[in-house]
Amino acid sequence: MSEETPHRRRRRRRRRENGRFAETVAPEEVRSVFGAVDGPVVTTTDVADVLGISTEAARTKLNGLVDRGELDCRETGRTVVYWAAGDAGDRPAGE
Repeated sequence: MSEETPHRRRRRRRRRENGRFAETVAPEEVRSVFGAVDGPVVTTTDVADVLGISTEAARTKLNGLVDRGELDCRETGRTVVYWAAGDAGDRPAGE
């Protein structure tokens, strides 16, 4: 990477005894990203950059919180935005 390219913080991935990767990012950590970015919504890139995980891992974590009813989401063009479920005043325009 060049000096101008921001470096992403990467977590060391732990493996379980069976060789599979262990869960390293708790749902609370994903929810904490809302306090680390400007605005009422986050994207997979926001979560990936703040937590130092891949965008695919961020998407999996965010969609898990949607499935649990803790977050809502909406596709806007090519980007999916996520916000805290039940935050009617903080929903993106058009909701």
